[in-house]
Amino acid sequence: MNQLIGGLKDKVVLVTGGTSGIGLASAAVAAANGAIVVCADLQAAQKLPEGCEFRALDVTDWKATEALVDDLVARHGRIDGLLTSAGVSRVGDVQEMTLQDWDQVLQVNLTGSMYSAKAVAPHMRRRRQGSIVALASINGMLGNSGNLAYCTSKGAVIQMVRSLAADLSRSGVRVNAISPGLIHTPMTAMLDQSPALGAFVKQHLLGRVGLAQEVAHVAAFLLSDLSSFVTGINLPVDGGFSAAKVIEMA
Repeated sequence: MNQLIGGLKDKVVLVTGGTSGIGLASAAVAAANGAIVVCADLQAAQKLPEGCEFRALDVTDWKATEALVDDLVARHGRIDGLLTSAGVSRVGDVQEMTLQDWDQVLQVNLTGSMYSAKAVAPHMRRRRQGSIVALASINGMLGNSGNLAYCTSKGAVIQMVRSLAADLSRSGVRVNAISPGLIHTPMTAMLDQSPALGAFVKQHLLGRVGLAQEVAHVAAFLLSDLSSFVTGINLPVDGGFSAAKVIEMA
């Protein structure tokens, strides 16, 4: 069920990376709870949830991001929420990773999130309200071999959220991060055939892979008025991965 969260009715919400994975699931939950949702992404989805519209956007393009936000405000009079879920991953340690991979991952995951936040901030500040939610990762909280660029970008997103929360708090704008664990999405599908998958899943205390909708419900909460006294946090949605180390006793 998607209709679970109050405090979203008639809010204008922008979701970057909104046509697949966690972004699409979050757009669906927000729309089901009465929000006006714009899904911004490089490519359109085959079918968007009812109450959502698609806008083409490269999040690494500042001018395009600013223009899209300005257009939404001109059409709707405001922007109430932003979820930055556009992201890419490139596997490789410091020697295997190309410099192009490093640049692309940081440009999309970190700079793209900052561009979106920078674009909505003046509109939210003017109305003295709004909620920005950035999708980080447990890989931004803990080191992970062979994933240098992604881990670095997501760790930086968490710190960016803390600083943005401090910058915007006096204007009534809230900023928070979500750090998912292993979630079944198109981005993680490549892990399905990995021999390491079983051990990784076992490190989640709940012993399973999470669903995009389970993260989406948390995103909807943070975007909604129900979280009106929550800002500057990083909330793991990771089945207990970051809570404790699983040790199998013989």
